Amino acid sequence: MRARLRPWPSEVDVAHLVLTDHTVAPRSTTLLDWTNLITRDGYSTIRTGALSPDAARVFLDHGYVEIQHLALLRLDLTEVIIGEPHHRTRALRSYRAFETAARIDRKAFDQGWELDAAGIRDACTATPTHRIRLALTAADEPAGYMITGRNGSAGFIQRLAVEPGHEGQGVATSLLIDGLHWLRRYRVRDVLVNTRLDNDRALDLYRRVGFVDMDENLSVLELSVSSRVAGER
Repeated sequence: MRARLRPWPSEVDVAHLVLTDHTVAPRSTTLLDWTNLITRDGYSTIRTGALSPDAARVFLDHGYVEIQHLALLRLDLTEVIIGEPHHRTRALRSYRAFETAARIDRKAFDQGWELDAAGIRDACTATPTHRIRLALTAADEPAGYMITGRNGSAGFIQRLAVEPGHEGQGVATSLLIDGLHWLRRYRVRDVLVNTRLDNDRALDLYRRVGFVDMDENLSVLELSVSSRVAGER
C-alpha cells in the first residue's frame, strides 16, 4: 500500500495524503503509522485525496471527517463521437508555462482548493502517462488548461481549469475534446472524472460530451491532528 505526501498548496501546515490507488483502503495499522509520522512532521491537519466509499471507510473509523463530496462520472469512448476543438492548445513544459497554469487555477477554484505550480506538476504524476495542455484564444492569450491521465486502458480527466474571464466561450470543451482525442489514440475505452456535486457548469459539460453519473460518489476527508492528540490525552 503506497501513498504520496506533500504540503497542501495554499496551507503549508496541512498535509495532503493521496493514495496511489484511491479505491483500495490501507490497513488500519498502516493508516495509524502514516498518521503518527505526519503528526511528528509538525502538520496540524491531514487532508486526503478523493477516496472511494470502501477506501474512505477505514479513514472514517479513525476520526477523519468528510469535507467534500464528489460526483464520479464515466465515459465509454467507443460509444461517442468526438468533435474538434475550437481553441488551439499547446503543451506545458517550461517553468513559466506552469506558473501561467497556476495563475489560472487560483482564479478558477475556491480558495483553499487551488493548485500552485508544484501541485500541478504533482497532479501530472498521479498516472503513469499524462498530457497537459494550455488552451489559447485567437489573440494567443492563455484561457485554460487541462491534465489528462492514462493508466493502461483507463483514462482520467485529472484537472480542468478555465480563466473566469473566458468562461462560456467553449474553452473547457476544447480542452476536453483535445484530451479525449489523445486517449482514443491509445485505445483507451473508459474515462473517469470527478467534480463537486454542486458544480453545475462542469457537470453539464461532462454530461453533454457523453459522461454518465456512476452510482458511487467520492469523498475528500480530513483529520485535525490537534484534535486527535487532545483526544488521546
